[in-house]
Amino acid sequence: MSMHVRFGALAAVSAVMVLAGAGSASAQATGGARAGAAPAQAPQAARRVAVNPKRETLLKMQRRMTIDFKEARLEDVITFIQEISGAEFDPIWQSDRGTGLNRDKLITVSVRNEPALRVLEKVLDKAQEDFEENTWQLSDMGALEIGPKSALNKTKRVEIYDINDLLHVIPRYAEVPEIDLQSVLQQGQGGGQSPFQDTNNQRQEEQRTREQRTQDIIDLLITLVEPTQWIDNGGDGASIRAWNGQLIVRGPDYIHRQINGYPFWPSYTASTVQGRRYVSLDTDNSIGKIDGFAQQPVTGTAGGAGGGTGVPPP
Repeated sequence: MSMHVRFGALAAVSAVMVLAGAGSASAQATGGARAGAAPAQAPQAARRVAVNPKRETLLKMQRRMTIDFKEARLEDVITFIQEISGAEFDPIWQSDRGTGLNRDKLITVSVRNEPALRVLEKVLDKAQEDFEENTWQLSDMGALEIGPKSALNKTKRVEIYDINDLLHVIPRYAEVPEIDLQSVLQQGQGGGQSPFQDTNNQRQEEQRTREQRTQDIIDLLITLVEPTQWIDNGGDGASIRAWNGQLIVRGPDYIHRQINGYPFWPSYTASTVQGRRYVSLDTDNSIGKIDGFAQQPVTGTAGGAGGGTGVPPP
């Protein structure tokens, strides 16, 4: 009787140990599944971090809108555009510390079915004071800064522009040698003259030095892009220097975007061929995506069936 009791107790203990092991295994499996699910959320987090706030602001400012204000306060008009577009504005208002926009200036403006950015530009033109031009620019955090240029000039950054391709000069061989047939015929009679005739009147085009061509590019920039804001022209907005085929420009954002645009924003060129209009778009491929497609984690087994030949298992 005691032997049966002993074996019965051992069987009960074994059953408990088996159940405990199964529970531990199931807990480990559940924990493993949770740990495996975490990487699936990583690409979404990465995509959220990779969003360019400046590009998002410009996208919001492409929303079309219609406004019709008559003798409205400037602050109310700007607030209305901000609420409709959903973009973050950072207006510079007048204060005792410096120049800015006049909140109470009355604005009359009517725009129909235009992008919010175009509407804002027209409002800033209406709010312009004597000898003080208004514009907009993007801050480092993506906010739309608006105000007088003299106030925006306080925020500057340095950009380097490579112009080596503009400085390269392709040789031109416009003059070709002329063959003197008379001299060729006289060679059989012991003349021995060269068949090529030297006219001595070939025009030698004056070659400008690399430094001169660099200065030509600088002169074009400070003449066409905000000419009154450059230090070389008596302004205080931006400075430009040349070094080793590159232009070093220190200035506010609204000047940099007129020089080279925004690398994250598409640019286009339009042309007409045989009555048809063609538009070419150029953008950064790193920000492009196809609607309906997204990156998803894929699990695979290394050294699968078929020895890596792509043959499916039987």
